[in-house]
Amino acid sequence: MSVIKNYIYNTLYQILTIIIPLITMPYLTGVFKPDQMGLNSSSLAVVNYFMLFGLLGMQMYANRQIAYVRNDKNKLTKTFWSLYAIQICTCLLSLASYYVFIYIVVPEGIRIIYLIQGINILASLLDISWLFMGLEDFKNVVIRNTVAKVAGLISIFVFIKDANDLNLYILLSAVILIASTVLMWIHVPEYVGKILIDTKIIRGTIKPLIRLFIPQIATQVYELLAKPMLQLLSTTDQVAFYDYAYKIVKIILALVTSIGTVLLPRISSIIGEGKKHEVAGIIQKTFKFVTYLSMPITVGLMSVAKPLVSWYLESSYSYVGDLVSIMAVIIIAVSWANIIGVQYLIGTRQEEKYTVSIIISAVANVIMNIILIKYLGAFGATLSLIAAEFIGIILQFVFVRKQLPVVAMMKSVLKYVVVAAIMGIVVSFIGGIIANPFMANIVQGIIGVVIYVGILFVIKDEVQQEVIERVILMIKKK
Repeated sequence: MSVIKNYIYNTLYQILTIIIPLITMPYLTGVFKPDQMGLNSSSLAVVNYFMLFGLLGMQMYANRQIAYVRNDKNKLTKTFWSLYAIQICTCLLSLASYYVFIYIVVPEGIRIIYLIQGINILASLLDISWLFMGLEDFKNVVIRNTVAKVAGLISIFVFIKDANDLNLYILLSAVILIASTVLMWIHVPEYVGKILIDTKIIRGTIKPLIRLFIPQIATQVYELLAKPMLQLLSTTDQVAFYDYAYKIVKIILALVTSIGTVLLPRISSIIGEGKKHEVAGIIQKTFKFVTYLSMPITVGLMSVAKPLVSWYLESSYSYVGDLVSIMAVIIIAVSWANIIGVQYLIGTRQEEKYTVSIIISAVANVIMNIILIKYLGAFGATLSLIAAEFIGIILQFVFVRKQLPVVAMMKSVLKYVVVAAIMGIVVSFIGGIIANPFMANIVQGIIGVVIYVGILFVIKDEVQQEVIERVILMIKKK
């Protein structure tokens, strides 16, 4: 399946992941209090660490290894079952460790929340999405995840009625996640033969798996640790504010980074075929494309954040708008890092450089959190997150400067910065003169797209022209 088709499938799914929280978030903030949502977020952050230890970087590593051998069914079968055998063992160990942890550390009054959250680790044990991603069969992954997402959406409105349903909400979320992983097993026999485990593959997997796990755990430090630190150094309300701001930004960010999810197996496959010289050209082109998308999305979200939150969430969550308007800048850094760090450095087996950039970023994030959260709460955690993301991508640029034309790449995207800034000025002005925030957002969105696309059309931007040409070609084929 082509990269374009995979990108479309993945992007359609990312759009769904945007729509569903847009529907559920206002409902949940109306049902549950900020401290309840903060407890859900902080407990889920803890279980996510154990899920991370259970997977040990398997998602990224297995995705790449499957891509290397996908044209040989015997090798594919041995690779799949050997890697999955490792995943079963590590996830079971993680599950046992988690329940020991909560009985020793978690206060009895909230222990039931953590007990239910632990079910999510079983979803990690069953998750084989890396098989289909490595095979570049995103259609199966998207369809099954879509079914699970829609089922979860319906269940929230059917079963969650008041603040007493927090435990039920957490249970439903975990069960739906497990269901989505189980559904993926239906198509495994189409690609993989009967169980065949190769001990050589297992022995050869441990070291590279750990090398990939180190940067993943470091990344999670500043993605997840902020919430427990906010609860410890600030208040539960601040956890909820930060969590919702981060969710809104991540929802939008998913649209841009979906191209990276599609690109990693393709780059790995190209390297496996001995065509490494083609990789640099693909990276340069993709970098330009994600910048074309990320600049207007970043500036647009910064401009519409406050009116958006004022009608989208309950009034008690209004501070989220201030956080989103600042946090939105990580979209640029994460988009670039997804191409340079994940797709290029990991795709070309330069995990050590990627690991160094992530560890330094994580250390900087923790230090800044300790200093800032006590005095600034969620705002301090937001500043720490922004600093960490930009430190990471700057280091990655330094590491690849002799392999990729970094300076030329940056110069080629300056026009997107300028055009997005012009768009942002106009969009912000519109938000200030329209009293109704909902109507303001609609007008801001329309005008923003017209300005950005219009200016680039006038100056004949090659990326936009190619996008338009491909869309027209796809419509004609249909």
